Amino acid sequence: MIKRILCLGFLAFVLAGCVTMQNPLSQRDVETFRLASIHVETDVAATLWWGDGDRAYARSKGRSEAESEELSKTPEARAFVAKLASAKIGNALEEQLKPVMTGHRPVKIRINLRRLYIASAIQRVVVGGGHEMVADVSVTDAKTGAVLVNYPEFSAIALAGQGIGGTMLDAALMADPIDRLALNFATKYRDWLAPQHAP
Repeated sequence: MIKRILCLGFLAFVLAGCVTMQNPLSQRDVETFRLASIHVETDVAATLWWGDGDRAYARSKGRSEAESEELSKTPEARAFVAKLASAKIGNALEEQLKPVMTGHRPVKIRINLRRLYIASAIQRVVVGGGHEMVADVSVTDAKTGAVLVNYPEFSAIALAGQGIGGTMLDAALMADPIDRLALNFATKYRDWLAPQHAP
């Protein structure tokens, strides 16, 4: 049973890491790009499941973290969590893309977040699970607004330690799950857009 679960988990990781759409731009096209700005928005129908974000909202209101699940159901809480997540995603993308987008043509990266799922520690202890992010990503000309390349439902995952031991090890040694997930997303997109710069 354990082997079966491990195999399924590995298969999910492999499939999530696969790129299903080829970049239609040439290397020469991409080399002309210069990163002007990054805009991250959250789709109105997006799934936002991030316990730490909900608890941060509760604290910002002077409420107990125990009330975070109930408070998270409000539009204000959703907007708060979306803003926190957007900042992390935007920072990760800028860190990964700015060094490889140094050409003469200014472009904007637009992100439409569709799914953010950070598996809770309790879930990982009881049934297992990882972290996932899905978003539409487009590159537009900063001057004309023309879409230069679009990748709908671009996805990335971050593996998480399973069971009590794995969850405790994650907490002791690894960065915040959303930071790892945002970095994985940004790195994967960089390698898709500008594969000549992939390590």
